[in-house]
Amino acid sequence: MSANKAIAAEAPGKLNLSSEPQQVILPTSNLAYLEKIGPFLKTAPLAWKKFWSIATGQLDKSSIAFAVGLSRIDETKTGDAAYVYQAGVLLKTTPSRVPDGLQMRALKSRKYARFLLTGSYSQLPAAYPAAFSILKKAKLGLRKDFCIEKYLNSPDTPEQELKTEILIPIN
Repeated sequence: MSANKAIAAEAPGKLNLSSEPQQVILPTSNLAYLEKIGPFLKTAPLAWKKFWSIATGQLDKSSIAFAVGLSRIDETKTGDAAYVYQAGVLLKTTPSRVPDGLQMRALKSRKYARFLLTGSYSQLPAAYPAAFSILKKAKLGLRKDFCIEKYLNSPDTPEQELKTEILIPIN
């Protein structure tokens, strides 16, 4: 069965995810973010709401390259405490100060498998298992690091036209 058919079988008519990963190396960039711990479906919306309530007015809009969500499972923890989510933005320049309530760190240049998801963000929970399945079949080794969702559109984009890069860390 082709990867496209496998994806369609997992979520008929709902998942619009590229079937072939593109290997990319992300450049080093600065990340301003807010971190929340707990199940992604609960914590991600809360993290974004709090992030924008802090960042709006404190971060210069022209310094923002992309909004990104980072997620990983901390294998040293159990239960809800294992789920780490960071809502944030990649910055074009280093700010003179970090807004109160946010954290700042450099994302090092690393290799990722990139998938493109088109449509609603509600597809994201189904997109990850499909992407990991494709990577497993392609025998690409995973690196322990954050997965990254890079949101390519503005918030006023119609839902069916949203484009999100899903970046999975690989060796």
